Amino acid sequence: MKKSKPNIFVYMLAYLAILLRWMRRSTPGKVVTAGLLIVLVSGTYNHLSAAPFFADNAQPKLTETEKVEQKGQEEIAKKAEAQKQEVENAKVASQPVTSHTYSLVITKSAYRISLLDNGTPIKEYNCAVGRNPGQKTKTGDARTPVGTFKVESINPSSDWVSDEDGKGAYGPWFITLDTRELSKGEWNGIGISGTNKPEGLGRASSAGSIRVRNSDIEEIKKFVKVGTVVTIKE
Repeated sequence: MKKSKPNIFVYMLAYLAILLRWMRRSTPGKVVTAGLLIVLVSGTYNHLSAAPFFADNAQPKLTETEKVEQKGQEEIAKKAEAQKQEVENAKVASQPVTSHTYSLVITKSAYRISLLDNGTPIKEYNCAVGRNPGQKTKTGDARTPVGTFKVESINPSSDWVSDEDGKGAYGPWFITLDTRELSKGEWNGIGISGTNKPEGLGRASSAGSIRVRNSDIEEIKKFVKVGTVVTIKE
């Protein structure tokens, strides 16, 4: 049978009544009343210790069988969580690793630069090429070389000056190409750059390098680095 919850207000009223009577009595009566008060307080304390005022909130004691069941449920929950984590790890491991290898293909006859990601074209840019047709053979022939090259350096070029087009002729960036294998030291200085004459784009109008809009060279620069492959074809 469940024990009824002790009413602490009953004890408080009893203490108050005794205290009032104690204050009215004679000295011997006060001594006796004080003794009874001590006994009553002590008994109340023991009673409350045995049956706390908030006994309804006390955790019930588990039997040995219940303890075993509880432990088993905890183990099952742990295994389920571990299995869930293994499934998530397997999903991550099964996802293909996406890596980007960017390259550029420049088609002289179309005046176009194609940006490729793992060999797949993802964007094109309008450009200008050398004003003279054919393969480059010497410095100053105003031809754009044909072949496969690698980016040698990426240079800020806002302050560069061209003999033909003055300051700003190369826009904000000049991406130099390593052409030594083809040129054998006979010529150099070929690259991809911006321009201060966007009206020349879409034509054979440069001194040999490939030129694009300044906004486009800013974008192309984000995808290339030293060693990026650049193919130039007719």
